[in-house]
Amino acid sequence: MFCCLVQLAWSCAGARGQDNPNAPSRGQILEFPALGPIPGGGTSTFGPGPGAFDAGGLENAGVGIIGGRRRAGRLPRAGRPASRLASMETPRGMQLPEPIATPGKPGRQLAIGTSALDRQLADDQGPANGLSLDAAIEKMMSDNLDIRALRHELTQADADILTAGLRTNPLIYLDSQFIPYGSFSDRNPGGPGQYDVNITYPLDVSRKRQARTVVARMAKTALEAQFQDVVRRQIDNVNRAFVSLQAARIDHLAAAAAVRQAEALLAEEQAEAAELPGSDVAGRRKAIDLQRELLFALEKARSVAFDASEAFEDSQETLAILLNVPPEQTASLMPRGGLRPAAPPAPSVEEMVTLASGCRPDVRAVRLGIDRARAEVGLQRANRIDDVYLFYDPITIQDNSPYHQPSAQSWAVGLTFSLPVFNRNQGNIARAQSNVAQTRVELESMERRVASEVRLAEREYQYSKRSLERIERILLPQAEERLQDAAQNFDSGAMGVEDFQEHLEEAAMVLQSHREAVVRHRRSMLDINTAVGMRLLP
Repeated sequence: MFCCLVQLAWSCAGARGQDNPNAPSRGQILEFPALGPIPGGGTSTFGPGPGAFDAGGLENAGVGIIGGRRRAGRLPRAGRPASRLASMETPRGMQLPEPIATPGKPGRQLAIGTSALDRQLADDQGPANGLSLDAAIEKMMSDNLDIRALRHELTQADADILTAGLRTNPLIYLDSQFIPYGSFSDRNPGGPGQYDVNITYPLDVSRKRQARTVVARMAKTALEAQFQDVVRRQIDNVNRAFVSLQAARIDHLAAAAAVRQAEALLAEEQAEAAELPGSDVAGRRKAIDLQRELLFALEKARSVAFDASEAFEDSQETLAILLNVPPEQTASLMPRGGLRPAAPPAPSVEEMVTLASGCRPDVRAVRLGIDRARAEVGLQRANRIDDVYLFYDPITIQDNSPYHQPSAQSWAVGLTFSLPVFNRNQGNIARAQSNVAQTRVELESMERRVASEVRLAEREYQYSKRSLERIERILLPQAEERLQDAAQNFDSGAMGVEDFQEHLEEAAMVLQSHREAVVRHRRSMLDINTAVGMRLLP
């Protein structure tokens, strides 16, 4: 009975942890990977990018602080039970405790300590045929629909480079002059008739085409960096979804174990009550009261197990969307790997900030945006002078046949150009120069935000590590000792049911805190990788 109540109280504590409004199973499942504005052209779905001359302001800028964002509140939970979960009745690495004697029935001993039971769940590696985190990331890179859709932006950027490098087409002009209304005569002199073939070729004397090509190439380079940032952020989405699935699976295992143990204990009590003699009225009444308690605990455990199953299915659905797993295969999506992998010590904050400044693709995109902004200045300066149009008339025929004279042939050449007296593109040049300064400030802001993300992620890593170590070094042993003492007092009759129930709930909360601390520390490892922009921890 004691062990069953421990399991039930633990599961109920886990159920309360599922009420987090920020959990992925409550509300929006995933956010489309909006990478911010990307360079490429006015028709881009993301707008202009870093260093773009027609930047649309700051409305799309996002801070995106990563570290420490999950310090408060319960862990996100996820899902509903899949049909194959029945095969998990004896999960790997999980040993169910032996039943404990009910009050007044000596001879049963305390089965297993709280710390040992909890460590087995937290260290569970999952099924052997499950999906590891590395395999999930690899599958996301190849199958994620958002990534595949955004790759077309790179193809479109190549098309923009091709368009920017195209030359202006020449013009061919045919005309006829001195065509009389009727005919020319001595009384109506005119002519002779003239027929021209004119070719006008635009000359890009200020090299606008080359400047456009440079801008388009720089735009694609910045876009490639932004696409890499898409991948970085989608990997972070996979990390969070995978850890949430691991946590939800452990919750499901704990809740299912509690239900099985409650059912077994109720059946045992019913069997023992049936063996009581009919003359033992007090014993029968006591057995009935105990069965009511156990039945209530069983229904409570079943309710918790139902919520845990729902949370588990929700987590499977979230990860399946990221990995583009078909709906009919979602129920078979199981995580493989523990929540506490062997990890080397994290580098110092200063080293990680330096790495992030050089590795983060969003920082590199803004740096490339500065080069693009400078190229835009060169383009606007080239636009001060319009094309010069070279006019060439290879043949002009003057028809002298009406005058019985041979026809004459000639040619002509000329230039047409504008005088940059009023409009020398002064406004666009000044705006492009201002955009260079603006992009430099944006780079400074980005570098400070990235450094802040790294510091917050490292701080969360250190605090989560200390919290986990403190729980395992102090709280779990103390909770086990206190529960052992309470169980002895309860078995000896020195403690009532209500007081013992309070000790069970206290132990259950410690178990839940330990599990949350394990998941929190695992997430902090992955958040460091995301904040730095490279894999430092497993």
